[in-house]
Amino acid sequence: MPNPEVSIRHILVACVNYDPTRVRDELDLAIGASSLGGCVDDVLFPALREIGSRWQSGELDLEAERLTSEAVRGWPEALALRAPEPTAAAPLLLARGPADQHSIGLEALDVLLRHQGQACRVLGSRTSVRALTTAVNANRPRAVVIASHLRANRSSATSSIRAAAALGAEVFYAGGAFSSARQRRHVPGTHLGSTLQSACALLMAPSSPQVGD
Repeated sequence: MPNPEVSIRHILVACVNYDPTRVRDELDLAIGASSLGGCVDDVLFPALREIGSRWQSGELDLEAERLTSEAVRGWPEALALRAPEPTAAAPLLLARGPADQHSIGLEALDVLLRHQGQACRVLGSRTSVRALTTAVNANRPRAVVIASHLRANRSSATSSIRAAAALGAEVFYAGGAFSSARQRRHVPGTHLGSTLQSACALLMAPSSPQVGD
C-alpha cells in the first residue's frame, strides 16, 4: 500500500499530466492505505499546498492547477453519497466566513462527520452574518463551525462567530485566519486545531444542548 509521500508524489504527477481521474484514484487508494481522516490530513492537504506552491512559483500552469482543484472539490461530494444515515438528530452547521469563497477543508470535514453518523448542514461561500443567524434559528444545530482561511478575512469571520455565540450556539472555528494564539485572542468558542481528525474528534464529543433547549 502506498505511503503518504508516494501518494502525494503520484498526485503531483497526475496534476502535471492533466489527469484529474488519477488524482481521485490516488486519494481513494490513500483511504485504503490509512483512513479517510488520514488521507485528508496526510495526503490531500499536503498535496494541495505543494500544488499551490508550484503554481505560485510558475512550475505549474493555471490549467493544471484548475483541473486538479476541480477534481479535489468533486471528490468529497462522491464520498458524502456513500456516508451512512445520520444517527444524531441535531445537525452541525458548517459555514464559511462572510469573505471566504472556497474551503475544501469544510467539505472534507463534512464528509468525515457524515461517515461518523453526524448530520451536517453546509452553507455556501461567503455566508453573511444575516444568513448564518437565519440558518442557526432554522436548523437548531448542535453546534456551529465557522471556517476562514485568510488573515484578511479574520475580522468578518469573527463577527459571524460572535453572532452565532450570541444566539446560544456552541461555536467552533478553524482555518488559517486563526492559526496563531494571537489571532484567536478574544474570539469566542473553541478552536478546532490544525488537523481534520482532531477537529472531528472535538465535534463528535458530547456537547451542550442544542440552540433553543
